[in-house]
Amino acid sequence: MKYKRLRAALWTLGLLLFLALARDFLANGRPLYCRIDGETFFPGLRTVWADEKKPYGNPVLDSLYTYNLWKKFPYESSVFAPVPFSPGDFSDRPSCISQPPGTVQPEHDKRFRHWLGTDDSGRDVAAGIISGARIAILTGLLAMFVALSIGLVLGSIAGFFGDDRLRVRRGRLMMNFIGIFFGIFYAFVVREYAMKGSESAGEGMKSIGIFIGILLFFNLLGWLANRIPFFSKTMLIPADLLIMRLAEVFNSIPKLIFIIAIAAMMPQNRSLWVMIGLIGALSWTGVAQFIRAELLRIRTLEYVTAARSLGYSDARTLLRHALPNALRPVMVAFALGIAGAILLEAALSFLGISDETLKGMSWGSLLNSARSNLRFWWIAVPPGLAICITVMALNAVGDALSERIK
Repeated sequence: MKYKRLRAALWTLGLLLFLALARDFLANGRPLYCRIDGETFFPGLRTVWADEKKPYGNPVLDSLYTYNLWKKFPYESSVFAPVPFSPGDFSDRPSCISQPPGTVQPEHDKRFRHWLGTDDSGRDVAAGIISGARIAILTGLLAMFVALSIGLVLGSIAGFFGDDRLRVRRGRLMMNFIGIFFGIFYAFVVREYAMKGSESAGEGMKSIGIFIGILLFFNLLGWLANRIPFFSKTMLIPADLLIMRLAEVFNSIPKLIFIIAIAAMMPQNRSLWVMIGLIGALSWTGVAQFIRAELLRIRTLEYVTAARSLGYSDARTLLRHALPNALRPVMVAFALGIAGAILLEAALSFLGISDETLKGMSWGSLLNSARSNLRFWWIAVPPGLAICITVMALNAVGDALSERIK
């Protein structure tokens, strides 16, 4: 029974990954192939590698895009996606709003059918479900990679060094504290206007790069300061105590309420990338606790003691011997964390806190559309089932991994 459940979960996640990767081939309002005046074009496939707002450079295709005539143009021949509507495309015509499953787009032939109906803005629900798979995969994986990066670093320090083995020179410690202060000020406070005015992740990544650059610069200053006798003295840092107390603080913060509060302070930049960063920054504690527990056990084993007796540095012993053997339990936290990140993003979209440009393109935003009238069951049931099945599949994978580790 357990193997059947795991197999079903893996097939479900495989289908979800397929929908995410093949979204532009499965749901696209532009023809995947068309022939106009003897010329062959692939406007639908072009969205895979180019910005869909970028001009085509062809008068006919540019006019089709400008006047939204993709479905009405008399092509010599054309091939549309199985769902011939782009995610997020809306219509203000009453005949297109809240239509039941199977409704044909008005004034179009039968191949332009809304297989799962439309929402309260005329958006195709099937296209939103397919697009929501990509957003769920993107949110879950990237958020947990952020959490994994933070959790691995802090959990490794806490578990391997404990409260009695981490010694840091005064110069490097002081310069790191100063560097964090200047990094936050120049990377985020000074650049607040630029980050709010940007709709992409470019400015955010630039700020992170500036922050890391400032930290590296102050680390170099700390290395130089260590040559001064006063700054060269070492200080014992109770790493395990400090990091675990920090983890308890983060665990006590309600993630949903905290992200809503942060979003309220930056109303002009509620992008998906910001939400992913916030979800990841609040989800590192589980990974850190798993790593810390494993390393507390591993650091007492014979091969770690032998590595130390051979004169290997703590960094080499940790990275090449201890940490690789402590990663297996992290996979459980990673799988369950992806499920939690997907649920959290869906909740934010349902409340209207997430990226406004993804309206009708994520599962949570489709559920939000269903609140206007509960009679339109076809708007609420498909995204609700998609969220439920995805989370159950990830939980099944996490349970299977935890049993295998035992």
